[in-house]
Amino acid sequence: MALKTLVKVGKISNLSDARYCAGMSVDMLGFSVINGRENYVSPELFKEMRGWFTGPSIVAEIYGIEKHEDLAAIFQAYLPDLVEGSFSDIKKLHSAFASYILSTTYEEVKAHEDELGIYRTQIAYLIIPESTPMDQIETLSREYKLLLRIDSMNPEDSKLHNTHIKGIALQGSSEDKPGLKNYDALASVLEKLEAED
Repeated sequence: MALKTLVKVGKISNLSDARYCAGMSVDMLGFSVINGRENYVSPELFKEMRGWFTGPSIVAEIYGIEKHEDLAAIFQAYLPDLVEGSFSDIKKLHSAFASYILSTTYEEVKAHEDELGIYRTQIAYLIIPESTPMDQIETLSREYKLLLRIDSMNPEDSKLHNTHIKGIALQGSSEDKPGLKNYDALASVLEKLEAED
């Protein structure tokens, strides 16, 4: 099975979500790697989960990172393919080796164009809100690959298949109990994106 567009699912905090997403051919799985943040996944838990799925790229979600020295330990523990954070998080890192996913808005990009230029070659994707107007999406897509953050259960098909969007960003959720999970929110979007054989 394949999906019609690139999909990143973040805030993965349990093996059920990780395996479900891998089975649905999701491209990237994001894990919160900053201790004390919501949905934090410890290196030990991540290592335990990592042995049970294959396929997706790993995204280290660094929202709330304190200092750039913390990045080395994150890379050692999680071996991420990409690092995701806000503009203020990424400014703290000063790493020439990381590939970034920047969660932002059109307004923030325009307000910080000069500063963002420093990171331009390292920014793999921008995640922007589902509510971003079409003219702003078109403008940003000229310089960046865009992931549209989908917050609704039933997004418009036109948003899922927008030619200016490289893919979409969804979020996992907590388990009711280990192994007991409701996938309605993820399934409602992913099933719309299943490619026909």
